[in-house]
Amino acid sequence: MKILYKEIRDKQYKDYDPEIIAWQREPKENLETALMYSFPQSENNIKSKRFFAVKDYERVLFYNKGELIGILGGGIYEIDKKARIKGTEIVWIDISLLNIPWGIPIKNGILTKDGYIVGLHGDLKLKIQDITAFYNNLVAGKKEWVIQDLKNWIMSLLHTSLRDIFKSYFVKEIILEGRERVINLVVAKVTEEFISYGLELITFSIIGLKKTDEVQELLDGNKQKTKILTKAYKSELENNFNRKTELQNRIKELNNKRNELQNLLLNDQISQKEYEKKREQMDKFIKEAQEELKKNYETLSKI
Repeated sequence: MKILYKEIRDKQYKDYDPEIIAWQREPKENLETALMYSFPQSENNIKSKRFFAVKDYERVLFYNKGELIGILGGGIYEIDKKARIKGTEIVWIDISLLNIPWGIPIKNGILTKDGYIVGLHGDLKLKIQDITAFYNNLVAGKKEWVIQDLKNWIMSLLHTSLRDIFKSYFVKEIILEGRERVINLVVAKVTEEFISYGLELITFSIIGLKKTDEVQELLDGNKQKTKILTKAYKSELENNFNRKTELQNRIKELNNKRNELQNLLLNDQISQKEYEKKREQMDKFIKEAQEELKKNYETLSKI
């Protein structure tokens, strides 16, 4: 690998040193805060620079003629004379904790399984963990990237994730009984997406849900119904929810076993005849569980 820089441990650093390239940040409104800085800009001349500085809450990507030479942490580095030419690019990226509020208004709200629209808002905290993945997959060659750009991308991801999740839940589950479950599903889905873009999700919260008048009437009616619930009725409700979870886990387990069975066939560990017999049994069990789960949903929707 080319050695085009070296760390200088005894170099004193001061702001605006003409020999040292550093990310000089300008105070801005939160969402307009820059997440990266690239050198040289159009007005810069790298030939006159000997050093560059990286703060502890920054990471640097060092490119030479389009090739990534190194990823650097906090310190002061001397640029080799061979690298003080056109074709060298140094990219700083902020890896500090970011707090991003988010919200989805009613007019762009999420549709539930039973056809109601829900808006919601909250906040999340994240870090840029893998700066190479972030720069290549998300920034994708842009010279500027601010928190608002990241938020816009997150909102698109959140809207898609929430839509996929909400379509499987009734509005009462989302707002009343299953709020924590929904949050956990969103966190799992968003975390998986974030990783491929170099982002680490630290916390995610839904602070409030925005309801239409139609949803509020439904909830008010549900509150009135709750006041007159008998102990036996409450037990029935709980049993239905528990049974729903059991059936969902049962279907997942059977699907996994069916996949394992297929692997056994592919590895010549069972015969085709044995495979078809066992698969037929599993398909039957899966169908029975799915039919019971459907009836369970219908029962819950009437409670």
